[in-house]
Amino acid sequence: MKLGLADQTAPRPPAILLLGEGAATTQIRDDLIALGLAVFQLSELGLDPDVAQLPKITDPDAGTRIKVLFEAFKQRDQVEPFEHLWVHPGVTLWGERPEMETWARQSGLAAICSSSRNLQLFWNIHQSLGLAKSAGVPTLVLSDEPVTSTREIEQSIQRLMGEGRAVLPFVLKSAYRARGGFGVRVIREIEELDEWVPIWMNQIREGSGSSLLFFERFLESSRCFVQPFARTKEGHIEFFPVIDGSLMFEGRNWVEVCPAQSLDEETRLKIEDYSTRFLDAADFVGVGNLVFLSNGLEVYFTEALGRLNFGFRLWESVGRTRAVEWQVHTLAPSLLRTPPKSMPRISADESGDSPIVGINLKLYSEDTWLKVPHPGVVHEVSQETDWSGSDFEGVLHWGVTPGQDVDWRSSGALGQVTLFATDWKTALVRAREILESIWISGGIQTNERFLHELLSHPWVEESMFFTGFVDEEFIPKQTPDPSWLPAISAALAEITPPLSENESFIWMNQRLPVGAPALRWTQRLEIGAGALRGVKGYFQNQEAKAERICVYPVHDKRYIVRMKNWFFSVRRSERGRPLSLMALTGGRVHSIFFKEQSQVLPKQTVLIVETHQNLIPHRLPIPVRIKSLKVRAEDEVVVGQELIELERWENN
Repeated sequence: MKLGLADQTAPRPPAILLLGEGAATTQIRDDLIALGLAVFQLSELGLDPDVAQLPKITDPDAGTRIKVLFEAFKQRDQVEPFEHLWVHPGVTLWGERPEMETWARQSGLAAICSSSRNLQLFWNIHQSLGLAKSAGVPTLVLSDEPVTSTREIEQSIQRLMGEGRAVLPFVLKSAYRARGGFGVRVIREIEELDEWVPIWMNQIREGSGSSLLFFERFLESSRCFVQPFARTKEGHIEFFPVIDGSLMFEGRNWVEVCPAQSLDEETRLKIEDYSTRFLDAADFVGVGNLVFLSNGLEVYFTEALGRLNFGFRLWESVGRTRAVEWQVHTLAPSLLRTPPKSMPRISADESGDSPIVGINLKLYSEDTWLKVPHPGVVHEVSQETDWSGSDFEGVLHWGVTPGQDVDWRSSGALGQVTLFATDWKTALVRAREILESIWISGGIQTNERFLHELLSHPWVEESMFFTGFVDEEFIPKQTPDPSWLPAISAALAEITPPLSENESFIWMNQRLPVGAPALRWTQRLEIGAGALRGVKGYFQNQEAKAERICVYPVHDKRYIVRMKNWFFSVRRSERGRPLSLMALTGGRVHSIFFKEQSQVLPKQTVLIVETHQNLIPHRLPIPVRIKSLKVRAEDEVVVGQELIELERWENN
């Protein structure tokens, strides 16, 4: 019998639209292709770049814009022959939004994400904690009644303390997930509420669409453990190596360690037991993470994430498995030829391989001394991105390229380092070496020096850290090499107009020395154009060793200088000039609280700048009168830009 053409042609694999960009998205793409699937990304749809951007979850037209992307995917010539079309949310925030499944179905696509019901449950943290409590899983929730205003917060605090159910400090938490760790604040003094809660609630509202809050008990000296998992429709749960997320900075996990350090067997078994109870109660299907806090005596469930997170490479490599394969197996098993194998326990396996320790380090544009984001232009990035030796291997995934503007609307993420070593001490040593070798310069500041010093701390080396360690105990080095300031002064003298008698260059509160000896350049290149000139290259220091420097102009009176892993935000200042308020960071003027000629008391918020999903209050330590507003709400500003002209007044 003669076969027809259809019988002779091998069936084509399903086509998948993968959302997002960056290193984690690239890995998901490669893993999907390795499973025999055809993958398309937004950049391949032939749309205008502005149209091809994923909307924010708070955008009123988000659904319409996403459906436009889905329709463009369906109409691609390369996609037309495929019988089955899918969408994968990647590691974007849309992967945990309940609307994704609905919008995909309305567009004729199938979504590789959990059900809308599950995602709604996980998105509503307060609701998921209520489900956990009903399933017999311990939580830290103090009150079942959420609050929505400063007055309700104060009333609830008085009631909880009067009933003996709460003592300071305790935790105020967003009922809905707020990306980046901004949804959690520790209340230490009730008097602080009026100062920061209104601003914070506004930030939560803009980030998640709701300002509903609730209270949790503060757990002293706790460790944060993250349990990755996969659960099938039949109810089988696969547990992967636990991540230690205790080295967090203001609620953000800059450092993740896997397997978790100092995790005893009793605590691990409790985590698996509580995870099973919660997931069975939720009837969750898919891949995700459950977050727990432990004080060494008890374990408490605090949050659930119903999607792949950015650091999935960490636990999948330590567990010798594939996260994306498990995700497809649980949510779209028809796309796999064979199911993935269950993960071996963390021990010497049949091949004799030793266990490994993984560390994930996130690089952000941030002034870690002032604790404010620092968007700007990226001028240079390291070319070396892979390291390996007999006892380790590491990779740096840049999320930015030279010439790219790290916009204030973005998350501020620059990239991440993922490293694997034979043991904890080796992992720390190799991680510090990699951080020392990273170079990124331009109009931004970054956090790799902060990470380097953190990983050098004796408590971290002995695995004695806890969730509040970075915020409460760790103080980064404040004083650079004394020879660097004269070198910076000499470099600035080459590219800027001569200083007048009343002028000087200032870093922090230090004046740079005037008349420093000229640099002995071995390689020099001027950058910028016109009045905004900079310089970069290598010079010989006092020990005749090569030193690298980049002086990048932000505007005519502000420069960002990079030397080794230090950043210096240097401004040109003139004695006797009018008092002014300058932008601590670049971004958008969110709001101005006073009019011209208003009198402002010390520590009152004068103005707020929005940047990298943060609201940055600008205050002054002295009483002032506002002479002139130099900006208006909605104006975009750069770091160091004059915002308000001021004058002193006596508050008698």
